Amino acid sequence: MTPDSLDKRLALIEERLSALESRARETPNSPHALPDSEEIWDEEDTIPAPLGEQTPSASLGEKSLGNWLGIVAIICFILAAGFIVKLSIDTGWLTPLRQLGLAALLGFSLIGTGFKLMSSEREYAALLPASGIIVFHLTNFAAYQIHSLISLEVALGLVSAISGFCIFLYTRIRHDIYPIVASAGAYLSPFILDLHPNTDFSLYYYLLCSVAFASISVFVKSRTLTLVSSYLSLMMTALAGFSLHHDSLVALILGLHFLVFTTGVYCYSREHGTALREDESYSFMPVLLIFYAVEYYFVDRISPQIAPYISLCFSALLTGLYISSRAYFNERLGSRTLIVAFVTLSAFHAVYLELSSPELKPWLFVALMLGVAFFPTAHASPSTARLYAIPLLALTVLAINEYATMLYHLRMGSSLSWVTVSLAALASLWAVIVRHRTRFGSDQEGYYYLLLGAAHLLAVVGFYRLTEDTGSLAVSASWLFYSVGVMGFSFVRKDAVMAKSALFVLAFAAGKALLYDAASAPTIVRILCLLLTGAALYGCGFLMKKIGRWEKVPAPSGMAADSNS
Repeated sequence: MTPDSLDKRLALIEERLSALESRARETPNSPHALPDSEEIWDEEDTIPAPLGEQTPSASLGEKSLGNWLGIVAIICFILAAGFIVKLSIDTGWLTPLRQLGLAALLGFSLIGTGFKLMSSEREYAALLPASGIIVFHLTNFAAYQIHSLISLEVALGLVSAISGFCIFLYTRIRHDIYPIVASAGAYLSPFILDLHPNTDFSLYYYLLCSVAFASISVFVKSRTLTLVSSYLSLMMTALAGFSLHHDSLVALILGLHFLVFTTGVYCYSREHGTALREDESYSFMPVLLIFYAVEYYFVDRISPQIAPYISLCFSALLTGLYISSRAYFNERLGSRTLIVAFVTLSAFHAVYLELSSPELKPWLFVALMLGVAFFPTAHASPSTARLYAIPLLALTVLAINEYATMLYHLRMGSSLSWVTVSLAALASLWAVIVRHRTRFGSDQEGYYYLLLGAAHLLAVVGFYRLTEDTGSLAVSASWLFYSVGVMGFSFVRKDAVMAKSALFVLAFAAGKALLYDAASAPTIVRILCLLLTGAALYGCGFLMKKIGRWEKVPAPSGMAADSNS
């Protein structure tokens, strides 16, 4: 080596070391960063090998491709085991016992090979023991379901033993990909390979798998495993239950699945001192909805009377677990949004849709409006607004539904009880309008218009149904008195928007009185009708003249005080 080439190589080494030293000092929080005064290299260790002798590390794409190839290979192994199990049905050249022996041998071979490769590529090698566990479950499933070689008790015992062995293997493997692959295969393989999954045994089988994977999730410290297992267990149990005629058993197993996974999440939080975060809790909401739907379906087929109470019991259980966790962590937990949402949906369905009588439901609208009117309100923070978004949505749907129901029954000429509740609802709407007028800022004027419109429409239909038996003139008179009363009240409160909204009712009433009532009534009644309509129109015109000259003034202090009380 010439002196010039040696100098060039030393200069190159010095340049690379300077770059490494600068990078280490730029990231002081890194565990590999070193202080300025410390020697950061050893001469022998830092001299790089020639480019031809360096071994490049695998790229991210190559690693991802390797994982996908490994997963496809696992699917091939599982399919091979399934076809070994079913082979005697098609050809009969192997006895069922020998087939099961070959499948079990394949499972042991996969596990053994995986442990042999564990030292070189732990994540990739974990796929083989996971497939071995799946093969064991398939072998046991086929031994009972297809070949009837073992009894139900023995089959359930083997499921428990395989699940325990699965947990034991995880204590040696300690990688998340193993339990996730094992859980997906354990739940899906019997169904995909059509190993008669729609039987009572499959229900017990899925439940024991849930117990195993919920337990592993605590050791794995993986919410993902709990989520994947809960989705698969509920869906596979429900699919099996739809083909069976044992609704009581299916409902019981689904309830036990719910207990297993909620307890698993709770134990995870207590064991690792990590509460469920808000973003994590959102991923569990579809699981709860799936559980609620299928559980209610099966319980309702058994006894429609107790189904709503059962659903409320599950909500109470979730609430109790949340309260216990909050007491343990002594802080608000991220899962509170999930709990509030689930309890709201179950209460809306069970209490409002199922348990409430048709006669009581309209009064819920009155109670809700009075609560809005007199319940103290304050500006909500963004987190509080997210927390109560679903409860507010449920109450809004309730109010709109009951309002539409009242209008329908009033239009169809129902009993006097609907008139009574409608007038009470009208009064409650006006309570909200009066109490919260000052809370409607410029960006919320639409809500104020909506409330006024709802009140006026309900008044028109309600007074029509109340006075129609007296006569058409009485209907027009009731509308006129209502519109004049609203305009007078708005004049006292100096509320131009309220006054102008009453003009629509006034115009409707005056038009009916002039075009219909006056034309068809006797002479004396016609005169009275014209006088009444003229007086109402003139008086309202006088008020509108006054209102038109108003300037924008702040609301009286008494109104603000009322709205804040």
